[in-house]
Amino acid sequence: MNARALLLLSGAVGLGLAALFYLLARAVQGTLSFLLLLPQAAIVIFVVLFLVSLVEIAVMVWALQRVEPQVPFWALGLLAAAYVAFAGVYAFGYALFAFDVRGIQLLAALAFVRWLSLLLIRPGVQTK
Repeated sequence: MNARALLLLSGAVGLGLAALFYLLARAVQGTLSFLLLLPQAAIVIFVVLFLVSLVEIAVMVWALQRVEPQVPFWALGLLAAAYVAFAGVYAFGYALFAFDVRGIQLLAALAFVRWLSLLLIRPGVQTK
């Protein structure tokens, strides 16, 4: 199996973790909503998390390309899985403050975009 397929497989593990974070987010939805004094604060939190997540995609693809020759492949796979799963963490954080199901779903769905962005990383080694 080639290195790119293994990297995508580790990203798929991250997708599974993101799905678990999404399920947790749905369970705790709106738990801390009493802390928001203005109703518009939830949309501000969503926009900030969404934009940070989009910027993080570009930064992490660049960082994974840079770090790839310097770390063992298992560490690169672990980083890729954590990178993909972290979209679920953003969804969980948003769910604590908002009852907005669509916003939670959009933040969690960025895990799929992150997984596809792993195609931009070109591992230089072939694994056996």
